[in-house]
Amino acid sequence: MITMEEYYMIKGLKNKGMSIIQISREIGVDRKTVSNWLKHNEPPAYRKRRFRQGKLDPFKDYILERMNEGCVNAAVIFDEIAADGYQGRMTILREFMKPYREKALAKASIRYETPPGKQAQVDWGEFVVTMPDGKLKKLYAFIMVLGHSRNYYLEFTENSKFDTLIGCHERAFAYLGGVTESILYDNMKTVVAHSHKTGDDKWNQRFLRFAEHHHFIPVRHRPYLPRSKGKVERGVQYVRGNFWPRVKSFSDLAELNEQARLWLDTKCNTRLHQTIHKIPHEILKEEQLKPMNTEPFLAVDLVSRKVTNDCMISYQTNYYSVPFRFVGHRVGVQDLRNGTIEIYDETGTFIEGYRKPAQKHQVQKMKKHFEGLNSQQSTRGRFYCALCWMNNIEQSVWKSFCR
Repeated sequence: MITMEEYYMIKGLKNKGMSIIQISREIGVDRKTVSNWLKHNEPPAYRKRRFRQGKLDPFKDYILERMNEGCVNAAVIFDEIAADGYQGRMTILREFMKPYREKALAKASIRYETPPGKQAQVDWGEFVVTMPDGKLKKLYAFIMVLGHSRNYYLEFTENSKFDTLIGCHERAFAYLGGVTESILYDNMKTVVAHSHKTGDDKWNQRFLRFAEHHHFIPVRHRPYLPRSKGKVERGVQYVRGNFWPRVKSFSDLAELNEQARLWLDTKCNTRLHQTIHKIPHEILKEEQLKPMNTEPFLAVDLVSRKVTNDCMISYQTNYYSVPFRFVGHRVGVQDLRNGTIEIYDETGTFIEGYRKPAQKHQVQKMKKHFEGLNSQQSTRGRFYCALCWMNNIEQSVWKSFCR
């Protein structure tokens, strides 16, 4: 196929008396082609190509948005869109970005890299899931990201209330190995009481006491400037795009968090981070985090329960055993809202942890809680059997101890 310009050149040269061979040499077209088009009275007509969506087309709006924010690194954007399903090559992306790069560079801001141990960022993500009983339920993903090393902590919970937030913080501190000087938050109501006020008045006062308890400074990110907490916001997207597709099934919330912990240990914190070009876990020691307060902040807010004569406590229709020495005493129950509960004695010392059953009216007990009763069979054994009988408790629990 020749171009329209070549068609008119062939016709013009022929009108000037040139032979087919001369025309062929002049314009560099095969003589058979020249001969063929001399027989035509009209220039070549071109069919309109049918539009085919390219691999990059669904991502172009996002790419331009990221470039407008100041991100002009094709490798970074490539990783982001690849996590969302892009299957094309880097060269396609670079060619698309090329005409927009100069304008984006004019807007680009200098990336702020956080010094070691200086700051962490916290945010919630929401996930709607189908639970094992077939019901839809909203779960909340607590995410903490260390600003310098990019180490993550992830935990799924039943809600995002204050006590749940506090528990997630303390488990994040334990997992990451300490506390940063400051932690950045958005305007979540459990943290910021009055977004329009300044100083201590803007903070939830109970949360401020929690920050003092663990010796960190809470920082509120600047409204309408999402890039100020971009590490954790990108973290929510990363969890949604990289971890969540790996979740095929889970029996309860505790099992989902086991899968999340495995992902943190084997994927998230051990990958080569594309921004800092280092492996987060390997540079975690550079953070030099401050030690966390080993006393749980919520220890004074535990739900009080009395241990019955069968070494059990009740909580939300379910029953859990504790060591027999606590019979008649009161213990505290802390619901972590992540599929587990923890039991503490009156001094705040940890006793036992349990998974919360998916069904109601379930009994969970541990054999070790009844060990030692054999040595007291003569008096205390009979005493416990009598109490069990009086309280209409199943005697089989005690048969092996009260012979």
